[in-house]
Amino acid sequence: MSRAPAPAAAPLTLSIERLRLDGPALSPLQTQQLQRAFAAELTRLHRIEPLAPRSGALASLQAPPLGAATGDPVRLGVELARGLHRALVRGP
Repeated sequence: MSRAPAPAAAPLTLSIERLRLDGPALSPLQTQQLQRAFAAELTRLHRIEPLAPRSGALASLQAPPLGAATGDPVRLGVELARGLHRALVRGP
């Protein structure tokens, strides 16, 4: 029995001017790890549950609180992407 492929998500362009994190400072390597994990997870989530097309900019967006992922930059990037995706799916 073959399963039909999931429909492709529309291309996503997202520009984040500033991401504010309250917590310990990250090294340049940790920052890169966080950015890569964030982008990969947001892309994965968009394929599963595409975001509705929207034009224009949002002045700000409050994402839900994060879990206890602050010690690992990769885990923090994943949690940030999940929070942002949830906030964008719900809308401003």
